[in-house]
Amino acid sequence: MRTFIAVELEKNILDTIGDFIFKTYREIDSNKISWVKKENLHITLKFLGEINEKQVEVVKSVLDSVVKNIKEFKIIIEGIGVFPKIDFPRVLWLGIKDGAQKISELANFIDNELSNKGFAKEQKEFVAHLTIARIKQVRRLSEIVNYVEKYKNQHFGSSKVNSITFFQSILKPEGPEYKPIVKIFLKHLTF
Repeated sequence: MRTFIAVELEKNILDTIGDFIFKTYREIDSNKISWVKKENLHITLKFLGEINEKQVEVVKSVLDSVVKNIKEFKIIIEGIGVFPKIDFPRVLWLGIKDGAQKISELANFIDNELSNKGFAKEQKEFVAHLTIARIKQVRRLSEIVNYVEKYKNQHFGSSKVNSITFFQSILKPEGPEYKPIVKIFLKHLTF
């Protein structure tokens, strides 16, 4: 089964991002772009790929132990960028402003713990982001450059990070379907 570990966002921020995409996607419409459905928006902490049932149980166990001492926190979503670079864009993403370091620490901690259990360690440095589109073919690079420049400081709002979700990704012709295998909650803050 194809799997990944992610942070889900609160409904209000998903609605804001969904509205933004709906209002602005035509600005780069001549390029071949696959936009992420609002219900599929998430921050990927680790992509595992194809794993078996025994490995599913190992991942669940690792996540249970990882979250025991991690407190919930808040992130702010702001800005737009591309991977790998502006003159060769393949992914359009929203940035994580406040909370990016905590997201990165969480992703690196999960990666280290899973590598101790035999899973492949990430080769690239983790960059906290929220993928909103995959660019399949660039027809007019200037449209993408202008879009990124226009919205590079766009503020989308904040979201509480209070859980980690282990997902199964089911590939379908109309786009992927993400089914939660398990959602594990972080420690709740008490004041």
